[in-house]
Amino acid sequence: MAGSAAALVCLLITGGSVAFERDGSTGRSDLQVVRGLPDGHPKLNMGPDAVLDGPAGGPAQIGRSAPGHGHSAHYTRQQLLDALFLELRDADTLGDAQAISRRIHSLFMQSGSHTLDLLMMRSARAIEGKEYGLALDLLDAVVRLDPGYVEGWNRRATVHFLKEDLGRSLADIEQVLRIEPRHYPALSGFAMILRKTGENEKALEVFQHVLSIYPLLENAQDAVKSLREELWGQYH
Repeated sequence: MAGSAAALVCLLITGGSVAFERDGSTGRSDLQVVRGLPDGHPKLNMGPDAVLDGPAGGPAQIGRSAPGHGHSAHYTRQQLLDALFLELRDADTLGDAQAISRRIHSLFMQSGSHTLDLLMMRSARAIEGKEYGLALDLLDAVVRLDPGYVEGWNRRATVHFLKEDLGRSLADIEQVLRIEPRHYPALSGFAMILRKTGENEKALEVFQHVLSIYPLLENAQDAVKSLREELWGQYH
């Protein structure tokens, strides 16, 4: 449990589409993988010196002048995420992919609210101190104040996992994926829960989906290899 919990904290707190279907008789959630962005989706010019600004749900600005122009380009937050996810999928090196992942995480973390930022900061400290009850109280307030803020649900899923409350963790992961289906840390957490409960084939499917979003994610690569060995006795 300790190793799995530490891995999930790393995935969910720090940084393809998925839909859940509930079985009416059991209440269990099953994963359906659906198509993400088409290959022809336009990319934006997102250089490493880009500075993101703007509220979480509204316009964002890249504080960077395009070559040969004297002004900064303005994009919506969703356009920025779409562009970054395409760059993440196509990244050639682990270093490039990790840099893009950090920028995606910074966009996920933007709340547009000083109150939410303060609650998130205090919840992080509570988790670090293993004060999980306090962390849940703080994160309950976050999701009540802004049900569309993806990282509130994501962090609360982490705390439920740490408390070994897998049902509530899964419910919060479901909310994360309704807001952002490409949220690969939450998808990885979902796969870890499936694996922990013995659903290895489904866990493999989810980890493979994670790699379709973030091909160079080492934790997911290792999990796919391990699960294939467990299921079929070899890596193929």
